[in-house]
Amino acid sequence: MTVTTGLVAGGAVVVALAVAFVYRDAVRVGVDVGSPGAWAGLVALTAGVGVATAVLVPDAPLPGVLVVVALGPLLYLLERDDSLHGDDDPDPTQLPSATAGAVEGDAREEGGTEGGSDVTAEDPNAVAGSER
Repeated sequence: MTVTTGLVAGGAVVVALAVAFVYRDAVRVGVDVGSPGAWAGLVALTAGVGVATAVLVPDAPLPGVLVVVALGPLLYLLERDDSLHGDDDPDPTQLPSATAGAVEGDAREEGGTEGGSDVTAEDPNAVAGSER
């Protein structure tokens, strides 16, 4: 019985930390939809539904229970990403993490040199004498 009690207490601590992290992060980011308390409550609710399902329905498949538990944090992360990046149109030619310096570096690499070595100090992956 003590192992079960320890697992329940450990799970409760993990859920409490997740709820606190979501609330703090939602306040810091300033999510567009809902309030930080609502997002923290959604994380707590989905965790509670998952635990209740596992306890009340012993034959419930574990992957399904884990999906229910992960639903709250996943929905928060999607809303967080939307709040950070806004309604800007996506650029299919550029990764979201690309910076202006990386774009300039790509333009430099396309120039190359005639017949000589293409290896530069900025491009350690280049192969000497390769044609692009």
